[in-house]
Amino acid sequence: MATGGEELWRECASWLTRCGLLRPDHKANWETSTIHDLAYTLRDGVLLCNLLNALHPGCIDMKDVNQRPQMAQFLCMRNIKVFLRTCHEVFELRETDLFDPSMLFDLSNFHRVLCTLAKLSQCPKALIKNIKPFSAHRTQSEEDIYKDLQSVGGGAGEVGEYASYCARIHDEEIYHDLCAVKSARLHPPAATHPPAFNTLATSSHSLEKRDYVIRELVDTECNYVDVLSKIIKYFLRPLTPYLKPQDLQVIFFGIKVRCYK
Repeated sequence: MATGGEELWRECASWLTRCGLLRPDHKANWETSTIHDLAYTLRDGVLLCNLLNALHPGCIDMKDVNQRPQMAQFLCMRNIKVFLRTCHEVFELRETDLFDPSMLFDLSNFHRVLCTLAKLSQCPKALIKNIKPFSAHRTQSEEDIYKDLQSVGGGAGEVGEYASYCARIHDEEIYHDLCAVKSARLHPPAATHPPAFNTLATSSHSLEKRDYVIRELVDTECNYVDVLSKIIKYFLRPLTPYLKPQDLQVIFFGIKVRCYK
């Protein structure tokens, strides 16, 4: 149970680490870290949405989540609202246990955000994961510590710094996830490969970051070519007898060239 202002946000960071959403070496876990490190990490709503999907896979359609909002208010607020709606509808948190979206984005009441996350950590769908929860009490003295973080050393420069930092963290985690998903597709379970091979294939340290980038580019290009092929198969060829050449040129401009180049 958290008993002090500083301890509460650190307990929250530790819980997020136990859930696998923060790495042990994340800035919010450093000994020299401050509450701002955690606040700005959560501020765009991306990690919060990923958290819910980690606790209950499939509870959020990630197409509804903007993974790179770049601190744009509309996109961040939309992510936060998706998180709050899912907390209420899927994780059955009461409305009174939820914070208002602006409390997080404006950092006007971060204590309320931490209290919501504490309630989330204690709900049945989270406890079933056997992850140690954390708790928080809403004392006036603690709330005062977390209110209006923007006015306690938070300025435009700091927002930009943390936005850039969070973007780098998101990039690294996206590349890690891409590698893990691709590895799972390429290498079937242990039945067909020796244990040593599986350990190597699933290790996030077996590839450099540039390999993750290359894989992402290759996957993107493969998907692009696949889409072009389907356009030709299901639209261009069936419509060719019914459209004038000039109309085909306008509608399907350059598709054959791009697909067969």
